[in-house]
Amino acid sequence: MCGIAGIVRDGPVDDADVRQVEKMGAVMSYRGPDDQGLRHGPGYVFSHRRLSIIDIAGGHQPMSDDGGKLWLVYNGEIYNYRELRRELEAAGHRFRTRCDTEVIIHLYEEDGIECVRRLSGMFAFAVFDEERRRLLLARDRAGIKPLYYGFEGGTLKFASEAKALVQTAPRLMGPDERSIVDFFSLSLVQEGRTAFRGIRELRPAHLLVWDLQSRPVAERYWSPSYRKKTELEGAALEEAVAGLLEDAVRRHLVSDVPVGTYLSGGLDSSLVSAIAGEHLETLNTFSAGFSGSEEVDERRYAREAAALIGSRHHEVEVGPDDFFTNLRRIVWHMDEPTLSPGVYPYYFLCGLVAKTVKVVLGGQGSDELFGGYHRYRMALLEKDMMRRLRRGRLPGFLAGAREYRRRYGSGALKNALLRLGAGDSRRIYEIVSGFHPRRLPRLFADDFRKRLSDYDPFEPFQRSLAGCDSEDLVDLMLYNDYHNMLASILRTEDRMSMAHSIESRVPFLDHRLVELAAAIPASAKVRGDEPKRILKQVAAGRVPQSIIERRKQGFSAPVDSWFRGPLGRQLDDFLLGERARSRGYFSPGYVERLLHRFRSGGRDVWRIWSLVTFEMWCRVFIDGEGYLAE
Repeated sequence: MCGIAGIVRDGPVDDADVRQVEKMGAVMSYRGPDDQGLRHGPGYVFSHRRLSIIDIAGGHQPMSDDGGKLWLVYNGEIYNYRELRRELEAAGHRFRTRCDTEVIIHLYEEDGIECVRRLSGMFAFAVFDEERRRLLLARDRAGIKPLYYGFEGGTLKFASEAKALVQTAPRLMGPDERSIVDFFSLSLVQEGRTAFRGIRELRPAHLLVWDLQSRPVAERYWSPSYRKKTELEGAALEEAVAGLLEDAVRRHLVSDVPVGTYLSGGLDSSLVSAIAGEHLETLNTFSAGFSGSEEVDERRYAREAAALIGSRHHEVEVGPDDFFTNLRRIVWHMDEPTLSPGVYPYYFLCGLVAKTVKVVLGGQGSDELFGGYHRYRMALLEKDMMRRLRRGRLPGFLAGAREYRRRYGSGALKNALLRLGAGDSRRIYEIVSGFHPRRLPRLFADDFRKRLSDYDPFEPFQRSLAGCDSEDLVDLMLYNDYHNMLASILRTEDRMSMAHSIESRVPFLDHRLVELAAAIPASAKVRGDEPKRILKQVAAGRVPQSIIERRKQGFSAPVDSWFRGPLGRQLDDFLLGERARSRGYFSPGYVERLLHRFRSGGRDVWRIWSLVTFEMWCRVFIDGEGYLAE
């Protein structure tokens, strides 16, 4: 992977712009330690930091066309670049390198801004067309590779990471207060905003075009359809899924440097590893475990899969030592507060990978495509309870309520009963919320709550969900997971791998597989207590049966036992000390009660984690501790 940055103006750039872009690149030097380049042209400055994966000698950037009128900086991998190159050569284009970067330049010459529609892969890039005085920014369909920008006063700045933009404008250090509400409501930030005031994220499957005499315009260029369902079923459907996944893994293995796979011990990474092992003479696999925490340690399953695959397996063990020091470093790389405690062991796992290979494949994205979360079953149970109640079938309704309480607890049942008459969008919003909408106002301090009284995070959530072309409940949930929740997972994937200068690839997010998964009827993906039914059938014979049959366990860390045990005193100081209180965002009394309930056995670890990572974000970026620490 790489780091890209630039400044484009509707007038001439100057030496100060060049220095700013150089600084932006330097802040992200770990994204590309192998090479660096700078291009200073009429109205623009581009910077590139390169992690060399394909055509190591010939892929220097910024890269131009033959006439020196088109200039490109690019981060990613185009998996169909060989096919595109053959087409372009047949059309008369001449290539100087073997790398996929040059394919984008010639494709832009051929198709203009429409070139992005023909790219299959993970990418974020900028093209400046000197003759047309046009800037094109583009991001891949799933948002695997990041791209941030800010526009003000006829100047557009962009970079692979938000912190690079922050370095050029200290006023951007202030938090976007609506984003704070979003994060604690949904564990994500909506509508392309970021944690930083004035910095936006180019959304997945979007391009931004700026003809310098007008304003930049962003538009979506692709979206999977959940309404048009495939007619394939049974063995034919399994064969189609298996065929696309196998082809995606094969494409993702293309590299001029060593390749390995993550192997957590779950279904998804085990299946990717098994397929990769069929194509590589030697496969290195990597997993993380936890000292003294067998209940969340999946290494025994990873070892079982590695033995079946025949891989050379590597492990790292993670504990609570130096937790807050390590978390400061992690949050610096993440740029924003994080959704899941899984980011903590992921940092160490990527460090382990970097000792052996430079490219690694993982199983991320599978849950969002094939229905891997238990919340789908929760929503279907609620829908069934409501249907029985409306039909006057009280015994059936009560049986459903008892089943719901058995699965999810009395508190969850209470929330479900309160929203029984709500529409699907409201039901989904409450199910995926971090802090329940009725709890959220109690979390915030009075003054902060009053300042944000006109902002309801449900409104942008509802607008987003309206983009789905299906009215099926599970389809709507899968749409939200792919278009919104997946962003946090991919941010972790990108930042933790880049922190260690390795390239992480996600074959499940090949857009052809995404399109097929969206077209599969929801009932074929989620039925009863068996999520990801189709993938389990595809994995049969390749993955140990114990892994196929085991209950899903997300990749996380035992921070609940750490916070209740060795980190308890530090946790109190961190969340209730004067620094945290003085920020004025949260009610200290509510935070105290939350900590007490957590220590009394409450299921609040994710809420505690959210508060911890937000306070660390404030210390790193608002208080200025992060960059100096690096």
